[in-house]
Amino acid sequence: MPSIPVVELHNVKKVYQGKVPVVALKGIDLQINEGETVAIQGPSGSGKTTLLTIIGTLSKPTEGDVIIYGKNVTKMKDKEIAKIRNQYIGFVFQSYNLIERMTAIENIELPLIARGVPKSERRKVALDVLARLGLEHLANKKPNEMSGGQQQRIAIARALAQNPKLLLADEPTANLDTVSSKVVMETFIKANKEFGTTIILVTHEPDIASYAERKVHVRDGTIERIEG
Repeated sequence: MPSIPVVELHNVKKVYQGKVPVVALKGIDLQINEGETVAIQGPSGSGKTTLLTIIGTLSKPTEGDVIIYGKNVTKMKDKEIAKIRNQYIGFVFQSYNLIERMTAIENIELPLIARGVPKSERRKVALDVLARLGLEHLANKKPNEMSGGQQQRIAIARALAQNPKLLLADEPTANLDTVSSKVVMETFIKANKEFGTTIILVTHEPDIASYAERKVHVRDGTIERIEG
């Protein structure tokens, strides 16, 4: 059975306007299929984070087409784009963005409250995600009782509780030591295998990128090469 394209970019360009316009992306063509793990690599200022925000529909390209699950989001109004983002995309950021006064399980339930999921169902979903990622032991801990690596793993669990088809991560291990980074990346791989989630992450670290099946090398706003 052929893989379904999750993301298709066709001649995507991004120019930041100012006194001196900055060309961040110079005509990107890329396809990412369902169930893949992809690392976007490149030096600082190469355009990799801009590329991720465009894939995540948080930013619009200046030119070109962005297609998510067959839907061309560049032709949509903001309200329609927000609906696509809610339906398909989860995010994990460099900062964990956990609420300090809440336990891990309450943090995981938070986005489900916003979606109007009933309390009993929220708890069931949160416990299921924790169990599948092997994080049950952290359920009742608050962020100040967890290491940075544990907090990032809970942030991943929170994103997965929303059942995204596509999980985007921007430098998710940047604030972590080597051991914690390894555990966090193993959590991403487990999420890919357990949930079938397509994962795209931005990193400048080759050892982190090595966890992905494909590596997209970006330099000066263009794709230099693709490995895998």
